[in-house]
Amino acid sequence: MSNNVFDIETHRPLEALIQELGGLDECKRLGFVFEDENRIMSLSVAGMGYLLFVKAVGVNSMAEAFAAGYQCAADEKNKA
Repeated sequence: MSNNVFDIETHRPLEALIQELGGLDECKRLGFVFEDENRIMSLSVAGMGYLLFVKAVGVNSMAEAFAAGYQCAADEKNKA
C-alpha cells in the first residue's frame, strides 16, 4: 500500500480492484482510481464500471470484455 488515504465509502471496492489488477500502480495506470488534491483515493467512473459491468458479470478475458463493451455501445447506438 501507500501513504494515501482511501475514501471510506469505496474502501472495499478499491481493495478488491487493487487485488484483482495486481496493484495500485496498475489501477492508477488504467484510470480506475482517482486521487484528489489531498491524496485521498476513490474509485473513478471507469473503476466502478469495471467492477459493475465486467467483474460482476464474470467477464474473464480481454476478448470477452471487448465484445461486451462493443455490444453495449451498439445497443445504445441502435436505441437512438
